[in-house]
Amino acid sequence: MLDTETMLSDLWMIWALPLVAFLGYASHRASLCTVRAVADLLEFRRFARFGGFLRAVLWAMLLTLPASYFFPERFPLPEASGPLWSGLLGGFLFGLGAALNGGCSFSTLQRLADADWRMLATLAGLIGGSAVLHALPSIPAMPHDLEIAQLPAWLAPAMVMLSAWAVLEFILLKKGGFNWREKIIAEHYSPATTALILGLGAALLYLGMGSWTYSNTLQASVGAFFGKPDFPALPQLLLIPALLAGMMISAWQRGAWRIAKKMSGGWRNLSGGLLMGIGGSLIPGGNDTLLLHHMPALASDSLWTYLMLIFGVAAGLLAMRRDRIVSCHTCEDV
Repeated sequence: MLDTETMLSDLWMIWALPLVAFLGYASHRASLCTVRAVADLLEFRRFARFGGFLRAVLWAMLLTLPASYFFPERFPLPEASGPLWSGLLGGFLFGLGAALNGGCSFSTLQRLADADWRMLATLAGLIGGSAVLHALPSIPAMPHDLEIAQLPAWLAPAMVMLSAWAVLEFILLKKGGFNWREKIIAEHYSPATTALILGLGAALLYLGMGSWTYSNTLQASVGAFFGKPDFPALPQLLLIPALLAGMMISAWQRGAWRIAKKMSGGWRNLSGGLLMGIGGSLIPGGNDTLLLHHMPALASDSLWTYLMLIFGVAAGLLAMRRDRIVSCHTCEDV
């Protein structure tokens, strides 16, 4: 007879695979990318994409914080893997690599789903960069300043305000003509719609599957090769092809496969992937992990790490613009 833990795991998997596929579909429709968000900010002073990221963090927080408070043993806060400086350095290196690559964690898979085969070089670089870090001695961990015991003093009013915001946000979506069927088949998703889907969906996946993002899973798999513990379980490994499958379905519906992709410039993708792999191992994770798990769970260094990641992207874009490697109007063709 199956034990309770195995039965719960099986139940999670019944809906986890289609859910992560839908998140891949939605992220592809929204063209989520921190590099593109920074490019918008540098070129046009537009904050809309960052506003979408903030909304996603808040939606994820709506589920993550109560779960961490009421069931701390089952849903613990993420632990620091090293001192603050290593996370900040990792964020900067990851951002620099993402700028060179022309896309962050999610964007790499999105462009691969569009048959941009240069992203295979990026993934190879991610694995190689992660391997470099895992081959080195581990940096001693420093505890987070925020402990679950500190939450009760302000958790209740914070959750009231967050719930009020969520209700208001949903009302505004409905007033804007929110229709699930139309939104799902729409050619492009708005930042508000994407934030709702990605924030809640990612939080549910974290509560059921742990650190499910492909950047985390990839790094853990590389670490296992070097004798590090916690090799991802099979259900978690299956989430990566499910995520990519959702993106590929969206790409197929939009006719992206019929568009010829440039194959030149693969060295930039490989180099960018290496920096992303090194930086992601120091964070640990990528921008997807920071936005969808660490920040909603209020990991004490996550905000500063993400700000350094943004700074790294901006530094990379400005340097490449000066050298005329990147167009000043888009990061799509980096």
